[in-house]
Amino acid sequence: MKKILIPFLTALLLVGCASEERNRFEQQLAARLATDPDLKDYNLDPNEVAECVTSEIAKTLPGFRGTAARKPYWEAYAAFESARTSDEALAAIKKYADVFGSEQKASAAAMEITQYIMFCMGKLIETAHPAEEPKS
Repeated sequence: MKKILIPFLTALLLVGCASEERNRFEQQLAARLATDPDLKDYNLDPNEVAECVTSEIAKTLPGFRGTAARKPYWEAYAAFESARTSDEALAAIKKYADVFGSEQKASAAAMEITQYIMFCMGKLIETAHPAEEPKS
């Protein structure tokens, strides 16, 4: 019984660590989006947009939700999100190049955050304000 319990508890702790990194990224993104004027103009909740972005990014990551394999990716995305200057962004891209396979792929991942924000804003705007059906 102890032989089964120890690996199970270890796996549970690793899952918690990866989820913690994901939550950290989502909270950082929501905090930044809280000051975004476009979200205010469209009456969008920054937490909903951040949740959507996080979910979209999660679809592209290897492994299953909460697995240890995802932890370095979430750390990288959190570093990309917290970068406020181009020097900080370049440093984060270089630091996490090995996670993504190259600096170019890490740079593309950092840029995808903006693409996911735009996608999620559009998705949430459409949900909140569905287009009217044309009259026949």
